[in-house]
Amino acid sequence: MFKRKLQALGFPNPDTLNTADEKQFRSTIVWLEDQKIRRYKIEERESLRNTTAEQWNQVFEQYLKDLDCPFANGSRPEVLDWLLGLAVQFEFNEKPESYTSSPKIQQQTSQKLNPLDNLDFGSEDFKIGINELANLLQVQKHPDHLITLEGICNVIQEKLSQDSLKDALKSKKSGNLVQLDNMSFGWDIKSPNVSSAANVLRYLFIHDLRDLQTKINECLVSVQALTANPKTDTKLGKVGF
Repeated sequence: MFKRKLQALGFPNPDTLNTADEKQFRSTIVWLEDQKIRRYKIEERESLRNTTAEQWNQVFEQYLKDLDCPFANGSRPEVLDWLLGLAVQFEFNEKPESYTSSPKIQQQTSQKLNPLDNLDFGSEDFKIGINELANLLQVQKHPDHLITLEGICNVIQEKLSQDSLKDALKSKKSGNLVQLDNMSFGWDIKSPNVSSAANVLRYLFIHDLRDLQTKINECLVSVQALTANPKTDTKLGKVGF
């Protein structure tokens, strides 16, 4: 999940990083601050470097606040991914030539490399990311996380693609503002809240009836058009006996 960013930053042993290991996670945070982010002065990093201290989590929370991290209360993978992105941004600002190349080289590289090839689909980090994405999109989880991923892909294609969003905008109807206070449905209810709720339900019921009547009228018009102007197939007719 983080391999490409760690490789871009020159992190030692990016293949073996396990964010579920608290010791590795803390040492990675210290490495990012010392080598790439450098938010604190050297003498101010002692508390963060003391990864075995009991109050390290409080120090880390303050560190995220100082960085204005939007995922301060998020999971460890979310926080680490944001920190890695921040580190890559700082690294690019310092050495942009290391990350850019001619369009021809970029095209050749994109043809040879597939970013999905470097993903570990069986890693715990990948499973955690799939579950969090499923929660976000309200997709039913499956014991097999790859099947869950397939369901997520289907939801994105059906609901979040550009064509789907355009169709949703076209089909969206702009409603008319209804002043229920100025309408009377013929009942006397003393409680204002109950009266308002009853008026809403009554209005929705009438609206559904009108919609149903409109559809019935459309069906009647279609049937009348067929019976009033029947089409005859003259090829089936016979002349003589």
